Amino acid sequence: MRMAKVSVSIPDDIVAAAKAAGLNISRLATLALSSELDRQAKVAELDAYLAQLEHELGPVSTDEATEAAEWAARIEAANDEAASHSRRSA
Repeated sequence: MRMAKVSVSIPDDIVAAAKAAGLNISRLATLALSSELDRQAKVAELDAYLAQLEHELGPVSTDEATEAAEWAARIEAANDEAASHSRRSA
């Protein structure tokens, strides 16, 4: 695979720590960029799907949005509680 040379700005202390840890900065930068591109593609797919649903079903009502936010908050709180319990048990 052909590789392009690029210049990136990284704080000196991070570069020094990465080198001290024996990390391949180019490889990590490539993996980070690849992961971000994948994340952005997934967000774009989700946005397209949500737009399709809105077109087919109409917009989400304020009550539905509030109910969804409350549900998500309960799930997040339960996950936080489970993670906290797991850390205390370890």
